[in-house]
Amino acid sequence: MSAAIHALNGNRSPFPLPPVSRPKFHGSEYSHVRVEGFNSLVKYLARLRRDGTISEDDFNALVKMASASFVEVEVSNRIDNILGSKALNKALNDQLLRLWG
Repeated sequence: MSAAIHALNGNRSPFPLPPVSRPKFHGSEYSHVRVEGFNSLVKYLARLRRDGTISEDDFNALVKMASASFVEVEVSNRIDNILGSKALNKALNDQLLRLWG
């Protein structure tokens, strides 16, 4: 594994990436931030490839890793949002039933 891949794995990237923890603002806004971060990463990797800093194999491996990570976080957050919404609706319905019961 090259130094570029080790650097990405070690989270020593030269550009800011959005945090993995849940944000304090709406999910769709955070999703947009992640998309922008992913696009910035791919552009940066493409520039490194054009400049000859990383090889074609390293470029492909890094883009594959970044894509897999991006998709994993997006799917996980969407599932969490759906489950969270259902749990909130159930809790609200339970409270309303107690008030009316």
